[in-house]
Amino acid sequence: MIHRDAFVNKIRSLGYTYKDQLKRTYLYRKTGGTHCIYVKMCDLLDEEFIRNSLRQAGMSNPDIEQFISQYSVSRSN
Repeated sequence: MIHRDAFVNKIRSLGYTYKDQLKRTYLYRKTGGTHCIYVKMCDLLDEEFIRNSLRQAGMSNPDIEQFISQYSVSRSN
């Protein structure tokens, strides 16, 4: 699991900006483009969602895995 704030900071560094708040998600859109990422409002995001979103945003697999290993946290109940 990855904190939403860390993921949002990463996609902002990739050129995405906040556009809108929907019912259960935030909408981030690529500056100067049409690609968008819907980010759930929950505090922790699934690693598979992170992998898929960052891959679509143009990051390489080694960079994605490094990001996940750096910001991964365990879910505590």
